[in-house]
Amino acid sequence: MSESAASDTQTEQAEILKVRLGRVRSSEVSNPGLRKIAYLMKTYPRLSETFILNEILGLEELGAHLHIFSLRRPDDSSFHPAVERVSANVTYSLILTGLASVSNWILLLKLHFLLLLRRPVAYTRTITGYLRQPGRQRLKELLHAGYFAHTIRESGCTHIHAHFANVPTTVAELIHGFTDIPFSFTAHAKDIYRSSPAELDRKIAKAKFVLTCTDYNRKYLIALSTSNTNIHCVYHGIDLSLFDGCRVNSNAALSVNDIPLILSIGRFCEKKGFPYLIRACRMLQDRGIKFRCVIVGYGSMLEELEALIVELGLEGRVALAGKMTQDRVADMYRTADIFALPCLVTDDGDRDGIPNVLIEAMAQRLAVVSTNVSGISELVEPMNNGLLVPEKNTEALAEALETLLCQPKLRRQMGDSGREKVMRHFSLASSASEVWSTFQTDGRGLDVMQRVAQND
Repeated sequence: MSESAASDTQTEQAEILKVRLGRVRSSEVSNPGLRKIAYLMKTYPRLSETFILNEILGLEELGAHLHIFSLRRPDDSSFHPAVERVSANVTYSLILTGLASVSNWILLLKLHFLLLLRRPVAYTRTITGYLRQPGRQRLKELLHAGYFAHTIRESGCTHIHAHFANVPTTVAELIHGFTDIPFSFTAHAKDIYRSSPAELDRKIAKAKFVLTCTDYNRKYLIALSTSNTNIHCVYHGIDLSLFDGCRVNSNAALSVNDIPLILSIGRFCEKKGFPYLIRACRMLQDRGIKFRCVIVGYGSMLEELEALIVELGLEGRVALAGKMTQDRVADMYRTADIFALPCLVTDDGDRDGIPNVLIEAMAQRLAVVSTNVSGISELVEPMNNGLLVPEKNTEALAEALETLLCQPKLRRQMGDSGREKVMRHFSLASSASEVWSTFQTDGRGLDVMQRVAQND
């Protein structure tokens, strides 16, 4: 790239920073009592994280004033249509690779120097504590924290809430050390069980409060915590207006010519258990059971799954549909008869909490088949609204699917019960209300900026 082109790139980056990062609405500066929450994430928006998008929309509906801070820009150009409904401003951290990165690195170092000048004792204590932590420290985490410490203060935010207990909460913890702005975080699944108990305990102790999406997670975190920080279970909620429970030909009698559809949705990664579903489909085919199976998703296991389908001779029965936005996924639910997701725990501890797609499927009156992993049993009640089988058990999975494929009345009964449960416990309105209530009670630091300003 020529020097002029590189200069143009840096100029463009500077203009983006002015618009995205350096401008604060005058009303936000002039109103010190304004309650505003910084929502800190690794990547926003992300196609696989509809639960965070739903939460943001639900909180804004309740009047919450949010500003989104994202460590990374999304790699994918496919977004859920609901992203357009988000009112919050979005601030991205600086790009630290490529030709534009040199000036960004210089700016980040300058900002850290300003933090040192502003609060030398707090800055030194925070840096020292970070470097003394066991495990591998990441320079980028430190640099991002210094940058967001400035931009979050300038935006008028009085509280930070991070999604995922790993990198985003590490950054929130560092910002808290630099600025004294309080933080909280939501712990989900992989970020819990692939983090050390000591690290989680430290973060919990410093947080105002902690949210997690299953009671299974809550009990695990309480057991390892040595502090008095409140840890709450708040289930992910879905927008029931998108999943209205209406089915294509739901009132039609099942004829001998109908071929039931097994639907599955998720990232193509190990913890979803898709190879077990495909092998179960081979068993169903060998037994002469009529069915079709569509797996919607994307990810690193795509080629492995494609090869397995060919190896088992299932090209006419099992299809991989690729990634879809939420509106298209909603249409898929309406044409399906059964939803299956054979989740498992990987060797390194990765697992799901309660997959949102199970909630969505049940809202759409689908009988579900899954595994008794993590918090899934908090949603799926065996023989009431679905079936649970042991993880990594192809035979048991095939038996459960056969039961529902051969008993349309049973699966309709389970589908009705599933929607009732989702409406009672997993609606977006109820979950957003619980999150907002927790901010207002446990997050008593929402007005702390006046105190922070005095300390500066």
